[in-house]
Amino acid sequence: MKSGILSFNKGLFQQHVRSVLWISIFFVLALLIILPLGMWMVFLNTETPEELLPAKGKNGLLHFFYGFQYVTFLVFPVITGLVLTSYMTKKGSSDFMNSLPFKRETLLTHVYAAGGAALTLPVVLNGIVMLLIRPFIKLPLYTISDVFSWMGLSLVIILLLFAVTVFVGLFIGSTLLQGVMAYGIFILPGALIMLVLANARFFVNGLAADAYIENVFQEGIFLIRGSLIENKPFSGLELTLYIALIVVLVAVSYFVYKIRPAEAVDETIAFPFFRSLFIFSLTLMAMLTGGLYFAEFLDGALGWTMFGCLVGAFAGYTIMQMIVQKTLRLAWPWKGFVLYIAALLVLLVPTVIFANIYEKKVPEENEVTSVYIGDHFFDNASYIPDSVAIDKTMTGELKERESIQQAISLHKQLVKKGKPSRQRGYPVGIKYKLKDGSQVQRHYYVESKQLAGITKEIRNNSEFKRKSNPLFAISRPEKISYLTVVETQAPEELRVTEQKEMMDLLQMMKNDALNETSPQFKEYDFSYVGEVQVWFTDGEMLSVPIYLGQEQTVNYIRQKVKGGSSFASAEQVLEAYILTTDTEERRQQFIDYMNENSFVDQASPLGDFPVPAQQVKDPAQLKKLLDPANLSDEGSKTLLVRWRGNKEVSAVGIRE
Repeated sequence: MKSGILSFNKGLFQQHVRSVLWISIFFVLALLIILPLGMWMVFLNTETPEELLPAKGKNGLLHFFYGFQYVTFLVFPVITGLVLTSYMTKKGSSDFMNSLPFKRETLLTHVYAAGGAALTLPVVLNGIVMLLIRPFIKLPLYTISDVFSWMGLSLVIILLLFAVTVFVGLFIGSTLLQGVMAYGIFILPGALIMLVLANARFFVNGLAADAYIENVFQEGIFLIRGSLIENKPFSGLELTLYIALIVVLVAVSYFVYKIRPAEAVDETIAFPFFRSLFIFSLTLMAMLTGGLYFAEFLDGALGWTMFGCLVGAFAGYTIMQMIVQKTLRLAWPWKGFVLYIAALLVLLVPTVIFANIYEKKVPEENEVTSVYIGDHFFDNASYIPDSVAIDKTMTGELKERESIQQAISLHKQLVKKGKPSRQRGYPVGIKYKLKDGSQVQRHYYVESKQLAGITKEIRNNSEFKRKSNPLFAISRPEKISYLTVVETQAPEELRVTEQKEMMDLLQMMKNDALNETSPQFKEYDFSYVGEVQVWFTDGEMLSVPIYLGQEQTVNYIRQKVKGGSSFASAEQVLEAYILTTDTEERRQQFIDYMNENSFVDQASPLGDFPVPAQQVKDPAQLKKLLDPANLSDEGSKTLLVRWRGNKEVSAVGIRE
């Protein structure tokens, strides 16, 4: 055997290769089955193979069964790392390997060399096969650059997982725990951040927890981020960071292995410092999970949340000690638990200070280039169909100075009146884009009785009305195929196909949208009577609701649309009532009545109203009441009608 002075030894390398050869073979077979063979089988069993072509700009190899590919990328590197470092977890094997005439650095070099070869060759071989069969595939499924891009992306994911598995193995003396932590190390930091945010949203007013959690989940957890590269490839910065991380892990591992205690094979965690870090990190996760459990069910009640945190911390700390001590009859180190609690209390001080600054921070008007504000926490564009006829940039962001001023004014009111809970009120989301390229996001929950007052100014803003209504995002009306008018109480649909009639109806709907207050920030609206479905030539559909008080829309349907003369008319009414809702208390009683009752297909007439009510029996009076010109969003009296057919009900204010 060659001297340990040399950094590479053929015999030692072959020994490592033989131990992972079976993994490499299975990896090759898995990739060949998933890609070349899988692609072949798909095309044999489809009559229209053109439908399987990847979208323009997408990598063709990632387009086919990427989910199965990704599973192999996650499994085989970790198994390889576990097998090659298994000697570190067994005393006999560890003593034997360390008794060989090689330095520890040499041993680790051969681990990396054997593992890297076993994982790289299957990817390269599969890439070669894909290049060889490409000339025989008639359809342009993938390009030569797609093959090399696929190999590069695959190797980054695979080698990073392998490097992490080996690195974790230097700290852990249990193969099972090493395998768990090889994946856990990718999840734990992101999971801790998400748990902190999920708990904090019950105590920090305006915290944009949902947006931050979504971002951390997709961008901050590598295992999730890697699964999304089919539709969202790694950026140049991401690739640089991942490659740099592989290099750093390999470099640091030589130092760690050099100082690793020989007796660490008998320990769950090799180094005392990392043993404490392991215990405290997972105890923190258990504590936050316990706090979140009680906060979710009890709406963030401080006492119960703290109780949940304490129970979670105690349970987590105890379980972690059992794992580290390898016994169920553990010596419970209470000093460590006290130290953990003390450290949290110390960290709580700057956290409270930062939270207070965060709550009060409102951008200056001259810093803002645009602002989104809505009754959900993500941009309106995500709720609009992906059609060639729609320009999503025409929705969402407000850019006029008056709109920005009103948004900032509303934000200042929300700072005072918002609630740090997602169960106590109506949601309001604000997202600023600043001149320096950064963003500021806030999420608030407002009591419904305060909501109408503080949002009145923005709801009457013409730009807000346009940007919050998807009708104004239709940029190519020539791509509209037809319109369908759907009435809630009528089984048939009314189709509008004539071009002028379609444009006129859409214009009436736009006029109503601009003439009335925006329906956003309405917690309850019972005046819905149907919808207009806009069907585009590419098969996509946009649905826009119709309300009883929309004068131009309802009148146009009744007068111009074929078969629409009875749309939401007195002819369709089974029974009607005028209810007195002249006080906030009565209005709330009426809202509760509507929410607590299901009116569909009930045989008995309406009754047991919580507020004074008068039945409308005169057909002429009912016809006059159902004229949209006499209806309003608000009023001291409310018209409640029950429709024939499905016997559903609608309610709308009567104009004074």
